[in-house]
Amino acid sequence: MGATEETFLTPVVPMDYTYNYRIGPYMTRYLEGFKERKILGSRCPDCKKIAVPPRKYCGVCNKVMEEMVELPQEGTLENFTVGHVVMEKGGRLSPAERPYVLGLIKLDDNASLLLHRVEGVDPGKVEAGMKVKAVWKDQVEGDYEDLDHFEPA
Repeated sequence: MGATEETFLTPVVPMDYTYNYRIGPYMTRYLEGFKERKILGSRCPDCKKIAVPPRKYCGVCNKVMEEMVELPQEGTLENFTVGHVVMEKGGRLSPAERPYVLGLIKLDDNASLLLHRVEGVDPGKVEAGMKVKAVWKDQVEGDYEDLDHFEPA
């Protein structure tokens, strides 16, 4: 049986959506903390777990978490992935200018993991367990992008 030529179709599916997303009182307090370069989480009154970003209900025991606590600026990189593509406007994927690291960061022993970019380390040399610290933009406004990235501590 001879070799057959395969034909591929590469469709481009536009993904141009605009969302108006109400962030609610917990995320509002989280972002207000950014104005002071603070990372806030909500603490469960029963199990004492801390959710970051904060949320109303504890994922462990389903109790309402009304207490907001400030978390440290340093933590441990628990896990990570190295990205090689970026999504552009319209949903197209294109190669990243350079590989980048997205990490799951534990800010203290009782906090949930925070997903964020990790810079200042070669993606081929990044390791779980390394200590990292928060890096803020020069001008903070209470926006999600104020916490720019984490870097080795």
